[in-house]
Amino acid sequence: MIQTLLLIVALIVIVVLYFAFSKYRRTAVDDHHHEGADGVCCGRHTVCDKGYDNSNLYFDDEELDKYRDRPQESYNEEEVEEFRNVLYTMRQEEVDIWVKCLNTRHIELPLQLKDEILLMLQ
Repeated sequence: MIQTLLLIVALIVIVVLYFAFSKYRRTAVDDHHHEGADGVCCGRHTVCDKGYDNSNLYFDDEELDKYRDRPQESYNEEEVEEFRNVLYTMRQEEVDIWVKCLNTRHIELPLQLKDEILLMLQ
């Protein structure tokens, strides 16, 4: 009886770890560029970068340039607020282009903002 209970608990833990790891892996993949073999969006990114002309993208957010090459999980709350202030001053239809613009400038979004941005993109 106890061995069966331990086996069930172990299986539950394995399943939970599997889903937690697969979510982490999907998030890590979002930070790299991938394209399907036929040139169609692969669906692995928060925002699809197909069809944007990156040369003319400009947002009045040069204060964020100081965060170039910073990992997304390294921001403190004050720094996250800087990103949030820029995010909430733009029109909703500009958000996906802004995210792409940050990406071309090697500025990772704070992990804390990704859910908010996803909600705005829906």
